[in-house]
Amino acid sequence: MADAPDIRITLGSVYHPPEDPYPRLLIMRRWPRGIAKGAVDQWEPALGPTNPLLDAYNAHEVTWDEFAARYRDEQLLRPNLIEWAARMARTTGVTLLCGSHPDEECHRSLLAALIREHVAGQAG
Repeated sequence: MADAPDIRITLGSVYHPPEDPYPRLLIMRRWPRGIAKGAVDQWEPALGPTNPLLDAYNAHEVTWDEFAARYRDEQLLRPNLIEWAARMARTTGVTLLCGSHPDEECHRSLLAALIREHVAGQAG
């Protein structure tokens, strides 16, 4: 999905971040191993899935669809953080980073969708 002209979001792994010019926002509860503090511009642990949810997914106790629904529910309890991330996407742009590699099954893609929904809801 292409972003509207007023919103800029890119996704990447903190281990292999994209070269985009946007501020790099780490969205993990736990700091990733081997990553220097200066590798990201900001860290917002509350935008990552809770530890119990992530642990259940990593242990294959919940499916991707269950994980996605529960992550979405967790984040919708934090409207101020979603608004803050949306403001970044509209102003400076934002690169959402976490330790997972594929975007298809990573909470960064779910957060990007929530941000886009938030912005679209404000425009409508």
